[in-house]
Amino acid sequence: MCSSAQPIPIRIVPHEKTALAVCLGALLAGVSLSSQACFTVIVGKDASATGEIIIGHNEDNDRRIITNQYWVPAAEHKAGEMIEFEPAAAKIPQVAKTFGFWWTQTLAPEGSSFSDGFMNENGVVIVTNNCNITIEEKEKFNDGGIGYGIRRLVAERATSARHGVDIVIELMQKYGYFHMGRTYTIADKNEAWQIALLRGHRYLARKVKDNEIAFMANAFSLDNVDLNDKENVIASPDLVQNAINKGTYKPAKAGDYSDFSFREAYQPEARRIFPRNKERVFTILEMLTGQEYKNVNDYPMAIVPKKKLTVEDVKGFIRGHSKFEKRESGWDHETMQDICNIGTFDSVVFQLNKDPLMTIAWRAAGRPSEQFYAPAFPLAGPAAAQSYMDWKTGTKAQFHATPEQVSYSPDRTIYTFLAMQNFLDWMPKERAAFEKDRVAYEKAATKAVMDAQAQAKAIAGVDREKAREFMHAFNVASFNDVLAKTGDWVTRLNKHSIVITKDTLSQSDTGTVDVVLLSKKGFDATKLDTKKTHFGSPYPDGSIELNKQMAKPTKVTAKDVNGDGLADAVITFPVKGATAFSFKDVVSELYLFTSVNGQPVAAFDTVKIVK
Repeated sequence: MCSSAQPIPIRIVPHEKTALAVCLGALLAGVSLSSQACFTVIVGKDASATGEIIIGHNEDNDRRIITNQYWVPAAEHKAGEMIEFEPAAAKIPQVAKTFGFWWTQTLAPEGSSFSDGFMNENGVVIVTNNCNITIEEKEKFNDGGIGYGIRRLVAERATSARHGVDIVIELMQKYGYFHMGRTYTIADKNEAWQIALLRGHRYLARKVKDNEIAFMANAFSLDNVDLNDKENVIASPDLVQNAINKGTYKPAKAGDYSDFSFREAYQPEARRIFPRNKERVFTILEMLTGQEYKNVNDYPMAIVPKKKLTVEDVKGFIRGHSKFEKRESGWDHETMQDICNIGTFDSVVFQLNKDPLMTIAWRAAGRPSEQFYAPAFPLAGPAAAQSYMDWKTGTKAQFHATPEQVSYSPDRTIYTFLAMQNFLDWMPKERAAFEKDRVAYEKAATKAVMDAQAQAKAIAGVDREKAREFMHAFNVASFNDVLAKTGDWVTRLNKHSIVITKDTLSQSDTGTVDVVLLSKKGFDATKLDTKKTHFGSPYPDGSIELNKQMAKPTKVTAKDVNGDGLADAVITFPVKGATAFSFKDVVSELYLFTSVNGQPVAAFDTVKIVK
């Protein structure tokens, strides 16, 4: 156990040294970034206020998720080298040369095949959305099939978005896909594609029109596409006939497939009308059009927006909350019905510049409605503090992570960001102040990154490597700044302390554990409201979703535990409820959420979870 009596230590990493660090300091002086769900927004370049394609993406998942940021350098490979990702997946021959790429890693003890994000040195971006539960449940694949390898190989090999689509199709034809269903967004400075993959060897790809905004949650969005448009639509040869054979599509006129709807033919309606899917799509449609949508079969897969869209617009979309969320439990986020929801653990908005080096990525290390978006130049590489492993170790850990690699440590910066959102979610009065601070912060950050981009372009005209160094220094300074800003908020919110009275907790323990909420001058912990008291992991389970499913107290005893003359609250909880949604052998944060004298109180301590 490790009491959070003191504010969480904030790791501030010194700026990495470059010749341009001094001018960067001045530049930033005014600046006080297996999935169960996801949400993606694609803005075509003619629908964008700057003429740049904009990609916004929330990565959502259940349970404990740790993210790391890496730059993986370009490399040359020996003949005969084979790639092995998941243990049971196909081994794939490596190409002679791979491109460098920025990589957001999702790290979980059991491995994660479908949650990582990438942008390679050619400016190709890859993000994906889970679209499982399809009619293709029993389709076969070859040699174990392919999963994680799809996005990783596109990042390593693609020279353009269209080339990335071709790579996916080639891999699908040769190996087949072992996941039940997923849509990949592959974009570059010129165009953006969505390619829907089905278990086995079938697929459908569509280029997003330049004047459109496309959007999707976790059901297939591709609908009635023009299969005769060979330039902008690519379908596996038997896609339509297979649906006819399986009875999920019957053309109104024999031989005329113009009424073919991919999403209706290949995904049961139950998946498409599932609340977390339809309500997130209806939310963005209402934000874009002002109209209320109700019929899941009638909503468009893309629309032409009424006005040119900005990066701030896209941030607003993926920060979006659903009017269908009840918010009755005390937390701001209860389920995955919001676009920005209880399971959102990473969020990014790309501005795909004509020069990939100048592309800006705005990233929030958690729920974007409770985080600051910090700007960076992906192709200049992340700050060292954005990860606690080098990329080679991270690659090895992708499907073989050790408990230590996902355990809590205050010097792992990700936990500062997660702590802020966990506190904010329970404290409605603080959220208004945070929102005001966030708006001011991101306004200043926008000016800083645009000034940096202008300077970088000038430097690149002389020496692109010097420009890259300048931009990397900006990335470091930007991350240090958002980390410090977030740390200030954690200090503000982390006002109270708990102590878990055991060093370890077993997931099989049918007994109880005592948690002490410490009193202090002006704060009587014994006045807590037991009906509003919860204890456990702040990371949701994908099936239950609700934080309110945390352990509830079985009794509360008043006792001066630390000998300061003040009675503390000794709260007894069932161990099984407290350890639900945790991983064994991992040092984990367990949070107490309660109310004392009508005021919300949150605090956490750490404990090792054992089997």
